[in-house]
Amino acid sequence: MELHRQSCPAGTTYASPNKFTIRSEPVPLANRPSQAALPPGVRFAGGWSLTSPHAEFGGLSGVELLPDGRLLTVSDVGAFIWIGMANGAPDGTGEISYMKGPNGQILRGKRDGDSEGLALADGLAFVSFERRHRVAAFDLETCGASARAAPFTELPSELSGIRIKENSGAEALSAGKVMIAGYEQLIDGYSPLVSVSKGGSSTELLAPAKRDYNGPLVGMTNTIMLGDAATAGSVVYSLRRSYNPVFGNRLTVEAAYEDAGGASRRALFELKPPMNVDNFEGITAETLSDGTHRLWLVSDNNFSDQQRTLLFAFDLIGEAH
Repeated sequence: MELHRQSCPAGTTYASPNKFTIRSEPVPLANRPSQAALPPGVRFAGGWSLTSPHAEFGGLSGVELLPDGRLLTVSDVGAFIWIGMANGAPDGTGEISYMKGPNGQILRGKRDGDSEGLALADGLAFVSFERRHRVAAFDLETCGASARAAPFTELPSELSGIRIKENSGAEALSAGKVMIAGYEQLIDGYSPLVSVSKGGSSTELLAPAKRDYNGPLVGMTNTIMLGDAATAGSVVYSLRRSYNPVFGNRLTVEAAYEDAGGASRRALFELKPPMNVDNFEGITAETLSDGTHRLWLVSDNNFSDQQRTLLFAFDLIGEAH
């Protein structure tokens, strides 16, 4: 409750985010069916290119699914952006609000406002930031655009004796039994994960689930429970991205499972040219009515005319999850 109070102090008036229009154009996974092959159990469920007349629509990194079906994203200009959804597709509506610091003033500049990872937990939106490596919580439900950043934790700027680059910090954020911040910067080929709980923090270096799934970690879903309480199984999906100026972006998705028998990890699928890929950074998961897991991926266009804001959906069927 303390984070709620800090983010939405007594007497704070709820403020609605500003509404704007989002245009969406369908995008196939690849321009030719022969180029769109996915492993068994993975199905492309839809893709869209998103644009808007709003000058600060773009730079999307973290993404989460809200209970009302909308997508909540964070932009690396220090803003929350809501994407309206209907029947599993963008509905043309959007909202934006700019993040405020603990003092109630808008976060300005990359040093304070470079928001990257997003995780919803306990009625709060937890956001990880690069440059000033940290995680803050926002009570959007109670205060909307008036919500302030409630400091949750500072994140290490040095790991294993190596300085973390300003722009290679906690791109990924995952809520579960603990809050896990995943760093983009690789250390000897491993991805640093910082786990934060009431008892303190710990760090581990995570190897890729498969040798050629070795890109930097850029996104993680929250922990998703599998089965009933008796089995107590769970899964976290992760997104890795690598870029080569000759071959372009290459994305890989992997799954980390945990149950009474222990922990395991599995490589699921990859996306690369000639598929219609871009700078994907955000990933979240939706459990459909039949138990299928739908993964939503969003790309960061860096506010560049050479890149696109893409929203892709993939269904994991049967043994795929």
